[in-house]
Amino acid sequence: MIRFTRIALAATALAGFATSANAQHSTSQTTFSNPDIEGFKSLGIGDLVFNYAQTTDVWVCSGGCSGPYNAANSGSRYHQEGTSPDNTEEASPSVANSFTLTGAVTKDCSFYGGGQTGHTINLGVIGVRTGNNDNVSIAFNQRDAVTANVNSATAGCNTDNTVTIAKANGSDGLKNFTPGAYDSNQFTDRIPYAVNASWTGVAAGSTAAGTTQNLAVAFNQGTNALTGGAWRSAFNMDVNAPAQSKGLVAGTYSDTITVTLAVI
Repeated sequence: MIRFTRIALAATALAGFATSANAQHSTSQTTFSNPDIEGFKSLGIGDLVFNYAQTTDVWVCSGGCSGPYNAANSGSRYHQEGTSPDNTEEASPSVANSFTLTGAVTKDCSFYGGGQTGHTINLGVIGVRTGNNDNVSIAFNQRDAVTANVNSATAGCNTDNTVTIAKANGSDGLKNFTPGAYDSNQFTDRIPYAVNASWTGVAAGSTAAGTTQNLAVAFNQGTNALTGGAWRSAFNMDVNAPAQSKGLVAGTYSDTITVTLAVI
């Protein structure tokens, strides 16, 4: 048996990427000037040709063989190798990030009331017929209608909302709470009134240009409401208490009108 053992620094002509845990890759290349060397003929087994492209230039024969075993002078050899660390992660030829901006606007309703929320409109004397020459059927009757107006240059809500107008006394309207005794066929202790409010806004569910919105509380109503979309404009409210058919008993007549703007 003939056995050849090679002594080498590199086992192959070219090594690829390493897969070791240290995440490195290396290259190795060996080139011989005479890759085909005619070898051992004295053994009587024919012509043996050895490819030195897969070996070094030194061979050692064992097992009692004879012949020229050292081919060191039959050619020249060139060797190179290199090692470098691999990427820490898989390379990305393209990368994209997205950024979402988000914020919140607080729901709000505003109504400028001159720096206060409670207001008193002094109607002064509610005039009645006091002349002694008036017919008995109209004596002490309310002379004419009582009117009032409220106008705010800034009002509105920045989201869906409901505007509500409510009379504290309901359909009684202006009421005298201390009238004393009186003939109810001839006198009354209350003055019903109507409220009509308007502003520029939109109906619920609409995104069209604003139009005039109207909210009325009739004489026989205590409250009414209107729901719509976000709006900002002046707010106008008219109060009309027409003259009553009966005489008015003496005393103070009053009521409170509450306007509420509330987000939905």
